[in-house]
Amino acid sequence: MSLIRDISTFLWLLIFYIFARYAVVDLDMPAFDMEHVVWAHNELFYLTTKDIFLIVGVFLLFIEIYKAATTGDYSISETIVSFFVSIAYLVLFLMWDKAHNSLFFVLMLMSFLDAIGGFVISINAARKDISIK
Repeated sequence: MSLIRDISTFLWLLIFYIFARYAVVDLDMPAFDMEHVVWAHNELFYLTTKDIFLIVGVFLLFIEIYKAATTGDYSISETIVSFFVSIAYLVLFLMWDKAHNSLFFVLMLMSFLDAIGGFVISINAARKDISIK
């Protein structure tokens, strides 16, 4: 259980993205069709697979920042793992043809924000513990 909790959530999102792309999932395919809902302007509303990835990415970014901000078991090793995951996103973005899209670029930026945010929060927490001014 500790292994699952300690691994960056963006690694799980990256693995899910790779599986989805190898399963030939169309990112513009409607994931949730809400045609039965009567909207104010009689327009169709649907979420694509790309939208679902972005929504999950935003929630995962919140979870990772929350993990970094809470005092406790969060360590510098998790921040280092987050940096390696960010580098994996960058390498895949540059080298893998199925990652050359705006969705993957935004997920990569979220992963970098996770790594940098974890590092900054860890440094600020350490500075408060030592009371450096």
